[in-house]
This record gives sequence, structure tokens and C-alpha cells, in this order.
Amino acid sequence: MASRNTPNKATAYQQLAQIVDGIKQEKISVKEAMNKLQIRDGPQRPYAKVSRSGAVALFGISKDPIVLYESQWNRLQKTIESGYLRKYMEHNKDRISHGRKKVEGTANTSGVSDVVASVETENV
Repeated sequence: MASRNTPNKATAYQQLAQIVDGIKQEKISVKEAMNKLQIRDGPQRPYAKVSRSGAVALFGISKDPIVLYESQWNRLQKTIESGYLRKYMEHNKDRISHGRKKVEGTANTSGVSDVVASVETENV
């Protein structure tokens, strides 16, 4: 029985093979290949992608992506801009975990997804 993920793995493998061939044939630089593979030197900045369902997934904040629909991102942005979230976190700083300890050269962003998840979102 074939796995549901087999086509995706083959596609990813084919893409990787094309990138490697491009480097071998000097059609693309190593830097271009790294960008295509999303490999970065040093700490990685957060980046976003649109999912198949039309939601926006934010990567690079926590282990798992933060996935919300546009209306939910707008509500979250308004909540942050209003200062509510900052005030809430300041008021509850003794109860809020800072997550993992900061590793040299990386930002301490763990725990942000827990805060985002706690913000009430619309049912979509």
C-alpha cells in the first residue's frame, strides 16, 4: 500500500535533484540553490507561506508553523497594535514561561505560539 506522502516526496526529491544538477552544470550558484532550499546562514527570519486552504502559515517563530486565516491575522494584528497583548504579558509576567533558554546567535521566540493560540480566533 502506497503512502499518501509518496507523490510529495518524489516531487521534493525531483526538485532537489534539479537544484543539484543546476549547481553541477553551473546554471545556478550555490547561493541561489540555498535560497531555493531555504537554507540560511545564521539565524533565520520568520517567513510566511499560503497553504492550500488559503490560510497563511508563519514559520520560524516556533517549532510548528502558526497557521491562521486572513481575518484571524487581522484580528491578531489589531490586538497587538492596541497594546492589549503587551499589557497582558506585563501584568502576568510572573506566570509566563520564557520557553527554552536562548541559544547564542538565535532569538528566543519560543512561547509565542502559545500566546497566539490563546488569542480568541473566529471559527472558519
